[in-house]
Amino acid sequence: MNLPKPVGPLLAGFLTLALAALIGFVAIAAGTSVPTGALVALGVALVAVALALAAITARTLGRPLPGLARSVDRLARIALPGWRWTHPNDLTGIAGELGAMVPRLRDRLDELTEERDRASQILDALADGVLLLDGAGRLLVANPSARAWFGLPDDLRPGLPLRRVLGVAQVADLADEAVARRAPVTGIVTVVLPEHRTLSLRAFPLADRGPTGRIVVTLSDITQRRRLEVLRRDFVANASHELKTPVAALRALAESLESAIGDDPPAARRFAARVGREAERLEALVRDLLDLSRVEGRALDVEPLDLVGLVKEVAEPYGERAEERHIRLRTALQAGTTMRGDRAQLGLLLSNLLDNALRHTGSRGMIRVSVEAADGTVVLQVADTGEGIPTVELPRVFERFYRVDKARTRRTGGTGLGLAIVRHVAEAHGGLVTVDSEVGKGSTFTVTLPAAGPPPLPTP
Repeated sequence: MNLPKPVGPLLAGFLTLALAALIGFVAIAAGTSVPTGALVALGVALVAVALALAAITARTLGRPLPGLARSVDRLARIALPGWRWTHPNDLTGIAGELGAMVPRLRDRLDELTEERDRASQILDALADGVLLLDGAGRLLVANPSARAWFGLPDDLRPGLPLRRVLGVAQVADLADEAVARRAPVTGIVTVVLPEHRTLSLRAFPLADRGPTGRIVVTLSDITQRRRLEVLRRDFVANASHELKTPVAALRALAESLESAIGDDPPAARRFAARVGREAERLEALVRDLLDLSRVEGRALDVEPLDLVGLVKEVAEPYGERAEERHIRLRTALQAGTTMRGDRAQLGLLLSNLLDNALRHTGSRGMIRVSVEAADGTVVLQVADTGEGIPTVELPRVFERFYRVDKARTRRTGGTGLGLAIVRHVAEAHGGLVTVDSEVGKGSTFTVTLPAAGPPPLPTP
């Protein structure tokens, strides 16, 4: 009989004890008058007890062995694909099989740990947000981007309901819809806190989808893209409107001029003068549109600049215009002020500030241009004693096509783009532009620029 270990050795041990006991009784009985039949009966009883104990031991120890062998076999198939199972039928064989599997299991565990850490690092490095949910809508994983966008703590406990954690029902609704359809679902959600963001969402169930299947929700921040779309749409609408006005005026004046040129020469001359003014206005608008397009679309040509020389060069032609309107144009330039920057764009910035000051300063007013350097920065100021800007309008004066007084700006030839160009050039150089103004007393525009030049562009 082939008994599994240690059942065989235990049975041999029980029989050996039984025989030893029988031999002892025989030795004792040799000096006494015990009948031989009694000794035989005692020996048979001892053997029977040994067999019974061996059978109980075999049943007790042998019953778990097949189940244990099956469990080890299943572990090998799942954790170690390709493992050659030897089908041992005793504890020694099973122990040997487990001993051989331990190094492979340790290596496999190390591989899984490395894969988990690599996946975690990839999730942490993603600019997009990622959420992992279980089938019951509980949040299991949220990467740093998602936590930042929704204001979640880094030590957030997994397993909390998504609706309660995020406070944005649309995300959970999208995940539920993806589960119901068993297909990816996309959507857009607006988050107000901790800051206003527009997020593009895509929810899709994983391959293990089912009653308890998991769902992944990816999120992309499209706030800037939406803002640019709004700006582009507004710009096209404003530009179309601004171009339509002078073109319509030119057409009407041309018709009037045609009808008056023979019958009323003085009226014809007036119409011709108005045609000229509208053409100049149209030319200024097109010029500013081209300037804005160039400063927004062209990389800076950075070089060392003598800012004092640049200011004198740009301000000279405006001095003649100022004299014609009896406006005093003064400069206060700190000698030796230099910086690194784009000469053409900085000249355009100063030109637009001077043009804006001249258009909004009345006769006998004054415009003052100053330049000074301090603490690694260059400060350029253009101050006037003009009409000033209402406080409520100040935050919007640098917007494209924005005018404080639309009728007056059109009369003076303004396009509403000059200050937008100023802001863009200042920011492109790593600086900023601010305005202080008081109605009836004038305005002061201050441009602060780093003397070392614009910051380097990020490496793609």
